[in-house]
Amino acid sequence: MFINRRLPVLGYSPSRAISIQSPILRRTFINLPFNSNTDQIHKVSKIVNCKQSLMFEIVSDVTKYQQFMPFVESSFVTKKDKNGLPVEAGLRVGWKQFDETYVCKLTCNPNDTVIAESMTTSLFEYFLTEWKITPVKSQLLGGTTDMSRCDLTLKFKFKNPLYTAISSMFSDQVTGIMINAFENRVRQVMLQQAQTQSLKLENVTPQ
Repeated sequence: MFINRRLPVLGYSPSRAISIQSPILRRTFINLPFNSNTDQIHKVSKIVNCKQSLMFEIVSDVTKYQQFMPFVESSFVTKKDKNGLPVEAGLRVGWKQFDETYVCKLTCNPNDTVIAESMTTSLFEYFLTEWKITPVKSQLLGGTTDMSRCDLTLKFKFKNPLYTAISSMFSDQVTGIMINAFENRVRQVMLQQAQTQSLKLENVTPQ
């Protein structure tokens, strides 16, 4: 069964650096029966008011996940490529009685895709996360604004069929939490950048 919902999009307003505009997000989820233990797939699409390069930076910077992702106790990178992009990273996730560490192989194509494939986990047969980031243009306040379309795909299969049934009950909540976390991170980073730029301008001494 497929469920389509709409969530808000990040936009711009004169009074705030970022505001939420009309919803254009859609989501599909394959809801599985209790006795099934097949693959589960989540797909989320959203448009965010930030440049493609910034969105890629936030998604690929796994070490910062522990600062803004709920339930992530720690995040780390164990290997990087010659360009400094992560090729192996992991998360330690804690929630109630669960305390699981995931180590993933990462494939980062600059300003385009970030793909994480699980290497070690006791809960899943496999877990795959794929971000596709595409630049888009939006007409705001009479000008052209660089924005990003983000297509997120989650594919996984639990080792225990019971977890499959439980996850289907709470999938909407978990997906919503994840989306909100990345949206809030974009707001935070852009606000920090604006404040830094403002301080630089204030410190400029007139000639």
